[in-house]
Order: sequence, then structure tokens, then C-alpha cells
Amino acid sequence: MKKFLKIFCGIFLLEIFLTTQIVSAEKTDWTDRYFNFKSVRRVAVMDFGRNVNFGRGTVYQRKMAEAYEDATRKLKCDVIFGDRSYADLIVECKIKDWSSDSYVIPERTVWERKRFTRRYRNHRGDWAEETYYETVPVTYPPRRVDVSDIAISFEVYDARTGQMVFGRDDVRRREDRDAHDGMFKRICNSFFEDLGKKLK
Repeated sequence: MKKFLKIFCGIFLLEIFLTTQIVSAEKTDWTDRYFNFKSVRRVAVMDFGRNVNFGRGTVYQRKMAEAYEDATRKLKCDVIFGDRSYADLIVECKIKDWSSDSYVIPERTVWERKRFTRRYRNHRGDWAEETYYETVPVTYPPRRVDVSDIAISFEVYDARTGQMVFGRDDVRRREDRDAHDGMFKRICNSFFEDLGKKLK
């Protein structure tokens, strides 16, 4: 019975841990299988828009623009910023969600394995100390959880025909306050790295 209780408590604690640690990422890609990516020599990367509301000032917006441009180095080809004239491909980035939210985890009681020590007299009559473990109920107070959300679409067009040849929707959520910077950098690095692989 004790063994069963320990297993049950372990599973319960694992479930609590997983449900309270929100980190999710969902990528959806589409590729034109008939387009010859190997023929691409120049890629025009368009600005993600000056009208995006990051909820911060101009300095922050420039910081994000710099992170976006830095990620284009993964393409390993000629990159043109903002000028479509001599490009083979055109990359457009659309930021659809850049928001923060929060929720409250109510007070809860969970079973946890705790470490204790106690003193006892050994067979020689001397005082000694031993360590033992018990599974005990622990009550946690209500806790506010901050969440950062990002949703970005990348669309890649054939500059000659104007047809889309590659696209990605990347939606991410992280249980953290103002975690957008890191998520945005990872999203951009992931996209341009994958597009770069197609061009090799």
C-alpha cells in the first residue's frame, strides 16, 4: 500500500509540474514542391512593419528589427533589405500577435516526499542522527502566472511570378513575463535557417 501511495504521489506531482509550466510552440509549413530553390541567388527581406505595437518605444522596436536582420545571416546568400528589384525571392514577415496575459493558479495541496532527521541512541548508548523520508501534504498559496504570446507568419514569394513558394505560421506561448525577445529571436533563427537549407 505504501509503495502504491508513493507511485501515485509521484505521478500526481509530475502532472502538477507539467500543467503549470506552459511552454508551447506550433509551426505550420507549406512549400511549393515544384519551385527550384537551388536556383536562388538573392533574397529580398522586407521590413516586418513599423506599425507593429510592441507595447514599448522606438528603441525596443529597433532592437527587434536588429534581431530580425541578424537571423537572415543563416541564409548564406546575398540578402537585400527592402529592395525587390534584383531579388529571386521576397520574404515578408507578419507579426499577428505580440501580447501578454496572466492567470491565477488557486491554492492547492499536493503530496511531496520530504527529508527529515532524528536523533536516537545507538546500540552503544551514544546519540546518533539518521535521515528518513515521509510523504506529507504541502499546501501552496494562490500564484499568479504571467504568459507571453507570439504569432508570426513568414511568406516567401517568387519575385518573378509573385507566387508564394514557402510559408510558415509560428505560434508560441511561454509561461514568463515579457519573454517575447527570446521567442522572437528563436522564431526568426529557426525560419531563416530552414529557408537557408532549401537554398543550398
